[in-house]
Amino acid sequence: MKLILITSFLVLSTFIFAQDKVEIVVLDKQTKEPVSFVKIGNKAIEPILTDIDGKATLEVDETLQYHFSFYDYKDTSILGSVLLNEKVVLLTPDSQILDEVVITPGENPAHRIVQNAMDRRKDNDPLRNNSFKYKSFSKFYLTGEVKEGVVRDTISDTSELKMFELLDEQYLFLTETASKRTFSPPSYDKEEVTSYKVSGLNNPMLATLASQLQSFSFYDNIFTIGGSDYVNPIAPGGIRRYLFVLEDTLFHDQDTTYTISFRPRKGKNFDGLSGYLFIHTNGWALERVIASPYGDNSLGDLKIIQEYKFTNDKKWFPYELSTEIVFEGLQLGNYSNAIGRSSLYINDVEFDVPVKKGFNPVQLEVSVDAANDTVGLEEARGNKSTDKELQTYKVIDSLGEEANFERMAELLSILATGKIPIGKISIPLRRITDFNQQEGFRLGLGLETNQRFSRVFGIGGYFAYGFRDKSWKWGGDLNVTFHQKRQINLELRYRDDLFERGGVDFQKDNFDLTGQSLYRNFFINRLDRERFAGVTFSGLVTPNFKVQLVGNYRRIRFTDDYAYAPLFEDINPAVDQFDVAETGLIVTWNIREKIMMLGDRRVSMGTKFPRLTFKAMKGWDEIFEGEYEYYRLNFNIDQTFTIRGLGRINLQSTNGMTIGNVPLALQQIQYGTGKNWNLVVPNTFETMQPAEFFSDAQSNLFFRLRFLPLKNKTDWTEPQFVLHSAAGFGTMYNRTDHLNYAFKVPEKGYYESGLIIENLLKSGLTGLGIGVFHRYGPYANPALKDNFVYKLSLTYNL
Repeated sequence: MKLILITSFLVLSTFIFAQDKVEIVVLDKQTKEPVSFVKIGNKAIEPILTDIDGKATLEVDETLQYHFSFYDYKDTSILGSVLLNEKVVLLTPDSQILDEVVITPGENPAHRIVQNAMDRRKDNDPLRNNSFKYKSFSKFYLTGEVKEGVVRDTISDTSELKMFELLDEQYLFLTETASKRTFSPPSYDKEEVTSYKVSGLNNPMLATLASQLQSFSFYDNIFTIGGSDYVNPIAPGGIRRYLFVLEDTLFHDQDTTYTISFRPRKGKNFDGLSGYLFIHTNGWALERVIASPYGDNSLGDLKIIQEYKFTNDKKWFPYELSTEIVFEGLQLGNYSNAIGRSSLYINDVEFDVPVKKGFNPVQLEVSVDAANDTVGLEEARGNKSTDKELQTYKVIDSLGEEANFERMAELLSILATGKIPIGKISIPLRRITDFNQQEGFRLGLGLETNQRFSRVFGIGGYFAYGFRDKSWKWGGDLNVTFHQKRQINLELRYRDDLFERGGVDFQKDNFDLTGQSLYRNFFINRLDRERFAGVTFSGLVTPNFKVQLVGNYRRIRFTDDYAYAPLFEDINPAVDQFDVAETGLIVTWNIREKIMMLGDRRVSMGTKFPRLTFKAMKGWDEIFEGEYEYYRLNFNIDQTFTIRGLGRINLQSTNGMTIGNVPLALQQIQYGTGKNWNLVVPNTFETMQPAEFFSDAQSNLFFRLRFLPLKNKTDWTEPQFVLHSAAGFGTMYNRTDHLNYAFKVPEKGYYESGLIIENLLKSGLTGLGIGVFHRYGPYANPALKDNFVYKLSLTYNL
């Protein structure tokens, strides 16, 4: 009996001690990058999946075979004794591509599972139902890897081999960020970057890269990757748009995880995704997601991975997010591509936290001192740092000092803000050069202080010269900021310059070098001279609701033969110069606009809701030599709608009214840009001549439907069709008071429509296209050919 017990004990001991618990990592054999969600199993254990970093912890028996499988890789089996020694598993990519999946007659078993997940979207969406807060650590790096299909051992080019040896030791670029976020449904969202580090430079613009590359939740109807929007496979109507295939089933103690592949159905033309959904029967929630844009993408090959955990025994919540970008056209050599990867790790999640929904001016804020908090970043990083990352900082920081990377980062800031910083002074780009039909080319220079000079006081000035009108212009301003976050500001301005006759200035301070609206200045042909002195007090009432209180004195002089002679007033000779004293307010409301604060710079992240702008001015007679009493009202509303599977619609309504008898300079102009073989300008009348129509009350509507681009296998063209229509109405009470200037009033309605084909030719991020527009209705020209206007379309595909 004792012998039997001893023998049994020895056998059992051998079995027990042979079961070693080890952490293994699964890598791509070619790129040496982690492979997420690989299935590991054998006859003796329940299958498990690697996490987003390709890691898994399992008990290994040295006598058993362990099978590793994932759909984009060849199945691999490894003996337990090998795993105990190596702990690294290399999977070989499977080059086979299945062009079509055949579904046999009958119910698709994947549909029931996907429909259950769709039905529970609102319950499982992390951005619904519960407030939460968490801390996170993220990193983004840029490197180079061997192209697909190229074996590194076969490369004989010594320069490329040296490059790969360098990339084995370090990355080309690296940034790490620690942040904390608080959210409360439906829309309160505040994320603060508490510390960050960027290799080679110190610029907050790059500190938010990892968190901006993909949507936080895969439950959004429209999922964003790399700035582009895609229709989510589990959005309403997903089963009709997407092909789903049940690939695998993983059983747990009481629940099951279904692995389902998806991609757009054949013949469907929309911006879709392809990849894998891992759906857990506990709440029919997403447990893991792998997704890539289906078809070509202008940025390159993209892939996102999301992993969710059932958190705090309450709900499934994102745990780790990663993004991979293979940059098209950015080759480091004949055999390598540039690749960017990001990872976001979420921890310390708390639900149903009390949130003080007070004034929240920004959704994402990078504080000025965040780059100096090295201790906070080290704590957030934990054990996620590698020797390769430390070497990257050491080398790139040294190169950054020698090559002055900070100056290169400033150039990016210049393009974004339109200002060139030189120490404590900045040069506004818009003051250097411009063009319009009256001045011709306009050259000048402006100088203004920046935040390095003072965060409270600012002063600036400019001068310019028009080569066609041969006259100088100048001006200056002084401003005081009382509250940075609320943007409470007092500004004094003076200028002796030109302004558009009948135009309206909403005093917006945004700058967009790539926007097509920038081209409208090229068409302006009627400007009057003014000597202007004004004061503006402005501030944010709510984070996206801004109010400006203004008071102005203006001496206006006409620059052509136009004269104003009111019919029932004894004015002789007719007026060619007059004074105006006016007060008013300007209101800007960008509903639910998201704002990012990068140091001292406020950046809009856009909004899906309307943007409203209202301006009301009151002219005062016999106050500060004012000669006219009037009211001048303007109201604009703009919104863009996304239609799944079709494209985007942009609607803009512009409305204006002048109450009182005043010269044409204070009336309302319809914006026309109708000149053949010039540039397309959105939200203008493309067939109307500049300054052809004026009104004292007007209403205009601009419509554009931008269809999804036509995908093809070439990189030099990606045609995108755009439908344009516009209509305008106007009246004028004192039409005969305006002398020596021929213009029309659109009392019967002005109509036009057109077709634009954008990106007929593409080069990098720039696209060139063509448009044709037709003028019709009561104000059509007698000759049919004169009602067509042909234009060029210049776009920037950012």
